[in-house]
Amino acid sequence: MTFSMQKTIAKEVSFEGKGLHSGKNCRVRLMPSRENTGIIFKRVDLPEDNIIPADFKYISNSNLCTTLKNYNGEAKIFTVEHFLAAIKGNDIDNILVECNSDEIPALDGSSLEFDKMIKKAGIHYQENSFKKYIVIKKKIIADNNRGSKITLSPSNEFKLKCLIKFPDPIGQQSIEFNKPLTDVYKEVFTARTFCFFKDIENMKNKGLAKGGNLNNAIVIKNEKVLNKNGLRDRNEFVKHKVLDIIGDFALGNYNLIGSINAICPGHDINKAIL
Repeated sequence: MTFSMQKTIAKEVSFEGKGLHSGKNCRVRLMPSRENTGIIFKRVDLPEDNIIPADFKYISNSNLCTTLKNYNGEAKIFTVEHFLAAIKGNDIDNILVECNSDEIPALDGSSLEFDKMIKKAGIHYQENSFKKYIVIKKKIIADNNRGSKITLSPSNEFKLKCLIKFPDPIGQQSIEFNKPLTDVYKEVFTARTFCFFKDIENMKNKGLAKGGNLNNAIVIKNEKVLNKNGLRDRNEFVKHKVLDIIGDFALGNYNLIGSINAICPGHDINKAIL
């Protein structure tokens, strides 16, 4: 194993947009952070108890998105997964993320726009601290007994397999990678979130999808994709599920060395394996 040094961004950058579920505008400022601090969210619209570590122990909800909430107060931040995928996909270890609302902007529904912001900020190598790794030594399984299952297995390098099953036109899709996570990310970061039109009313009745539209999600109706320009990739659906895995696994705080085999994954099962 070759150990490498921790990284943060080189300079401050900011962006803003509406949340997919809340529909509220949020301004986000990304700031460099010192070694061994990890990924930290800060709700600057709250006067106190406004720090939320990007750690799976702070996951409060996994229904259609990943929500983090701190222990001391009511501060939360949700729909973090696509943003975290861009952080992890760009090999960032330490960063401070200031937000003036409770949901990360949806932007285009993938990690593409977040990726542009991180590349605009640049990378700073922190030469005094090594990256942190977790090495899988034995098989670990999370199974919800409803069709979703994730298995972690020992491997000397990062591997990832993902299988999904949905009604047409998605059907069954699978994809497999045997390369570093940062290279996997490069193949999936433009894959957008998706939903079926018939589910939208139910989501809105639950207070979700208020900011959803054809510019930030793939929508399927009567076995057809409603988006004017169609799909970015024929495997965009399974690739988005891989993107979600990368984002949710960023909450594990370590760079994983092992094999991930995901069958019909979602945020709940991702949380369970963490």
